[in-house]
Amino acid sequence: MRRTLLALPALALLAACNPKSESPAMPVEDACGAAALQHLLGRDHTTHDFAAEAKTVRIIPPNSAVTMDHRPDRLNVEIDDAGLVTRIWCG
Repeated sequence: MRRTLLALPALALLAACNPKSESPAMPVEDACGAAALQHLLGRDHTTHDFAAEAKTVRIIPPNSAVTMDHRPDRLNVEIDDAGLVTRIWCG
């Protein structure tokens, strides 16, 4: 019985550390500002200064290898063979 009583506070602390819990300190889905740039889809990527929008920008040409690390503040701009923007997202 005593072990159970001691385990309850520990379980409560572990639950508070759940990374999936909603918290104002957690980054938002659009931390890099990608939502505001969706109007650039289909346009030449060289006509816009993406560095003005986010701290870190990654321009991704076709068939490029990219790291799988998730960085909410990084703006990803995927382009096609003609240099036209095909996708913009954070990560």
